[in-house]
Amino acid sequence: VYDPAKLVTIYKGHDLAWYGDTVRADLRDLGVPEGAFAVCCVANSRPRKGADVLIAAAGLLPPKLPVHFLLIGQDMDQEPMRSLAAASPYRDNIHLISFRENVLGIVAACDVAVLPAVKREGLPKTVIEAMVHRVTPVVTTTGGNAELVEDGVSGLVVPPGNAAALAGAIERLYRNPEENRRMGEAARLRIGQNFRLEDSVTAHLRLYEALT
Repeated sequence: VYDPAKLVTIYKGHDLAWYGDTVRADLRDLGVPEGAFAVCCVANSRPRKGADVLIAAAGLLPPKLPVHFLLIGQDMDQEPMRSLAAASPYRDNIHLISFRENVLGIVAACDVAVLPAVKREGLPKTVIEAMVHRVTPVVTTTGGNAELVEDGVSGLVVPPGNAAALAGAIERLYRNPEENRRMGEAARLRIGQNFRLEDSVTAHLRLYEALT
C-alpha cells in the first residue's frame, strides 16, 4: 500500500575527485570554430529527453550568433534529429554526434550544458557531470532537475517543452559571460557541498538502521 509518510529521498552522491583526469576535447575536431559559444546536450534520442525542443530553441535565437549546439548520444545522429536539424535556421551550427569515448571531455570544453527533458527525469547524471566541470546547466522543472540546479545561482531552470524560454536562457548566458562563469563555479560548488558521496552513504545507513 502506498504510504507517502514512508518515502525517503536520498540524493545521488558524487565525489569531485572522480573527474580530476578529464581531458578537455578540442571542439574544432567536431566542427565547432575556435572561440564559438558551445552548447551541449548529452542524452539518448528519445522523445522525453526533449532534444527536438533544443533544436527548436536554436531556431529562435537571433540570426548568425556564434552559438554551436552539440547533441551527443545514442541515435542522436539519426532521424528524426537529422531532419529537424536540417530545417533549422542554425543548421550549420548544429552537430549531431553519436557514441564518443571522451564525452566528458566534450562537455568540459563547452560553455553550457542543456537537458531539455519534458518528463520522467530523476537526478540526471549528465547534469551533475556538467556541473562538476563548471559548465553552467540549463534544465527544465521535470523530475529532480530543479532540486539539483538553483535557478539563477548554479544554472537556469525553464519550463519543459518551452523552446522560447530555452532560447532565452541560452542567449542570456551567451551575452553575459561573467554571469555564465559565476554560475559554472557555483554549480561545481553545489555538487561538492550538497551532493556528496559521504552524505549519500550516511543517509542509506540511517535508513537501513531505521528499518531494522
